[in-house]
Amino acid sequence: MNLFFDGRVLKHKSFSGVENYASFILNALVKEASLKCLKPKSSNKYIQHLWEHFKLPFLVRSQSVLFCPANIAPFFLSKNKKLVLTLHDVAFKTFPKSVSRFFYWYYTFIIPFNIKRANKIITISETSKEEILNVYPEAKGKITVITLGIDEKYKVLSDIQKKKQILYVGSINERKNLIGAIKAFERLPQYLEFTLVIVGNVFGNFTVSKELNVVLNRARNNKSIYFKQGLDDEALVNEYNISTCLLFPSFYEGFGLPPLEAMACGTPVITSNLSSMLEICGNIPMYIDPTNIDDISTKLEILLVDKNKQIEMSRKGLEWVKQFTWDKSAKEHLNIFKEVVSQ
Repeated sequence: MNLFFDGRVLKHKSFSGVENYASFILNALVKEASLKCLKPKSSNKYIQHLWEHFKLPFLVRSQSVLFCPANIAPFFLSKNKKLVLTLHDVAFKTFPKSVSRFFYWYYTFIIPFNIKRANKIITISETSKEEILNVYPEAKGKITVITLGIDEKYKVLSDIQKKKQILYVGSINERKNLIGAIKAFERLPQYLEFTLVIVGNVFGNFTVSKELNVVLNRARNNKSIYFKQGLDDEALVNEYNISTCLLFPSFYEGFGLPPLEAMACGTPVITSNLSSMLEICGNIPMYIDPTNIDDISTKLEILLVDKNKQIEMSRKGLEWVKQFTWDKSAKEHLNIFKEVVSQ
């Protein structure tokens, strides 16, 4: 089997969920199969997309499988090449105001074509599959769910002391509900003396509302709120370990890796009562209504003052995440590639 990996997003300067998935699944796949990862030379995202459509198709040999892990695939891929596409979710349709107009219209144009062209489509949760089929019913019969994994580096570190710290991990995207996280933190009683650490970068595809700008400016002047941009993996694992809990109040997730990463580091999780979070995280986290700031703040305070609950959630989380491995995910991806070759 000649397998080619579309590494376009691996050239991005900043990583979010899609880039991390591409990186982790590539590292797992090379342990299981021979493949060639193709990347553009340019660091400009617009040029990278031109490379995707006008150069990548001609780098892939005939009678080969091209795996595109980041929602889109080349427009000009010839029919003598097989295509497997990972479509993570349809957030651009569900939350169109959270992305740039260019991003929205580009995806609106290219994704239906990619779905029609793909031999197989992978998505990351049953929730995402259902939403994709609601928007693109023509994907029925092509789509398979393969859950993500947790990298081995996400683990409990020795000799780490928990701090009075609440951690938020995510891009500054309206659907991630950073506004809710900050407002809920601001309502905590001052005697708790906790800090809020925000780990996340601003990406060009996301628009920022006037309200979020106001909240961000207020947060930057709050001595109890810290912004940490561009952390490497080691630093992020450390932040998970030293935090009392992860606050992940997202309005929409296809999967959501941070809650599982936090669990793998022994850190309790407070997250949204979304169908995808319920599916992926089971009964381990403390669930909140992401639209209700009082609910977020109340649940946050309950967890922060209850050390026994923190210990119990940590123990259960460490057991739960054992089922999510990239090796398992890679084997399931390879089964899809082999199925496509045999068609």
